[in-house]
Amino acid sequence: MCGIAGLIDASGKYSNSSIVRRMAEVMINRGPDGYGEFIESPVAMAMRRLSVIDLEHGWQPFFSDGNRVVAFQNGEIYNFRELRTLLEQKGYHFISHSDTEVLAHGFAQWGIEGLLKRIDGMYAIAILDKKASTLYLARDRFGEKPLFYTGARGKFAYSSNLKSLVMLPWVSREIEPKAVDYYLALHYVPGEMTFFKSIRRVLPGEYLAVPLADPHPKVFRYYRPSIGITHNLNDNELTSLIEQSVESRLVADVPVGIFLSGGLDSSIVAAIAAKTHPEIMTFSMGFESMAHDESAAAELVAKSIGSTHQCFQFKEDSFINLLPQVATALDEPVGDQAMLPLYWLCQEARKHVKVVLAGEGADEVFAGYSYYDRFLQNRTWRERITCWLRRSSNHREVLDHLIHNEALITPSGFPLLTDAAMRRRLIGHDNYTEPMWEVELLRWLNKANDPLQRATAAELTTWLPDDLLVKFDRMAMAHSLEGRAPYLHPAIVKAGLFLPQQQRMNHSVSKVALRRIAAKWLPPAILDKPKQGFVLPMKKWLIQWFAIHGSVDEFLESYNIDFLDMDETVKLVRDEVEKGVTNERFLFALVLLFEWYKNHLCFFKNLQKE
Repeated sequence: MCGIAGLIDASGKYSNSSIVRRMAEVMINRGPDGYGEFIESPVAMAMRRLSVIDLEHGWQPFFSDGNRVVAFQNGEIYNFRELRTLLEQKGYHFISHSDTEVLAHGFAQWGIEGLLKRIDGMYAIAILDKKASTLYLARDRFGEKPLFYTGARGKFAYSSNLKSLVMLPWVSREIEPKAVDYYLALHYVPGEMTFFKSIRRVLPGEYLAVPLADPHPKVFRYYRPSIGITHNLNDNELTSLIEQSVESRLVADVPVGIFLSGGLDSSIVAAIAAKTHPEIMTFSMGFESMAHDESAAAELVAKSIGSTHQCFQFKEDSFINLLPQVATALDEPVGDQAMLPLYWLCQEARKHVKVVLAGEGADEVFAGYSYYDRFLQNRTWRERITCWLRRSSNHREVLDHLIHNEALITPSGFPLLTDAAMRRRLIGHDNYTEPMWEVELLRWLNKANDPLQRATAAELTTWLPDDLLVKFDRMAMAHSLEGRAPYLHPAIVKAGLFLPQQQRMNHSVSKVALRRIAAKWLPPAILDKPKQGFVLPMKKWLIQWFAIHGSVDEFLESYNIDFLDMDETVKLVRDEVEKGVTNERFLFALVLLFEWYKNHLCFFKNLQKE
């Protein structure tokens, strides 16, 4: 696990060691264990290392084919040992046991597309082909690892961290109005856009080819989840896939643990891991409020599987101090309330382990969210009436946009924070034009076999990479902790998406197939436990937040945010607080946005002093 950064500059002014080292230092939490670089004009490449595999010899970069290929990586390649065996059979000589060295030789043997086709992992990869004078950048299939890029006037730069790019003097720091619009609707920014107009992200399953002589990136898609005709998968096959994935993601030369919430998904991962790693450490977060606490279920699972369990208590009165720390850990704002306890959990877990596995992805792959039930076919007449009554008669169920449908939901059924009218009021104008990545996304979703498959595929390509995996990655890496998600093995994702509807969600039962095979590992009390949505006492905390900061007016007017209409923002927030906070998701997202912006202003001011 590392953070990577680099740039291309024909003039040589920026492609030097001092600049690229500063880019890497910005993300030292991603790699506190050391630094590596490669400088050969017009290219400068660097990394910060978090040592997980081959602690002694795994230092990057790695080279192949007479030093023609130069490879850097952020992440892990889980099947690197199998690929290494294949490459050794073809005559390649290895000097380490690192997965990154497999990337260097694998590129030399198979090229970029052949390499990406073969690897299973979470990664952001930078490979320089000196013979072809081309830099290749690639991001993993589901967006577990971040990768950003920018370019202007013959220069190009990339990084695992946005701040590494906005610190460059030739990169514009202007805010992207469309990103603000999407954020106020979703509490995250989806797709290729970022909060900065000049910076884009590599989408999951994409790679870039950047010629050194003319560094304008060409974008290619090497992977998109398969959707279409569904088919059954027997329980033994699904069981085997999940067990193999968990085992592959336990490989490390450092201590590994499990985030165990007490829910179905993480409990399965923990139970499988404990079979081959007796007394493996598991970690959970408890809450003072019984309505929000699942720690008893986590302790039940831990006792059942024999893990060494640690349960930490979330101190609810620490919200005031914790929120700014969370905002500081983010590249760009993500208004997900669950970041607060996750940040704390990562901080505590890092005292014991360097790698954790978690249950991310299972709800999207196997259909675990309650709001998916609106897409079920062949409902009973009672379910059809209930679903019909729940909807407004003024809204058609035509979900052909991400945030501008008549019903205030995304194509997955995920509820929006705001409608278009409120966003116009906050932004001061209408910025909506549908970007091409969204057009292509909807075109792909329309290939789905049924409404439920379409909804979960939408979630897998928006909510998962742009909220859940960002949250997991950023909160973990803030504490130099590597997070892994076994349910995002490509074979598991394909198997889950292709299951027939009744094997994914059947009436009120979610994740039917996963729940059925879980009986192999888990006690009945966990199998029969309904999914508990993650909720915090946010209304109380937000009211306290504004009170501690003087008032709504005093807090908001201390900012000079030019991408919002501040007069309208103050009025709207004041009304919300006076009514007792009726839309806590929106209000939390707005407060997080302000805290993130303050942090970035401080970052920019410190740059100017240097």
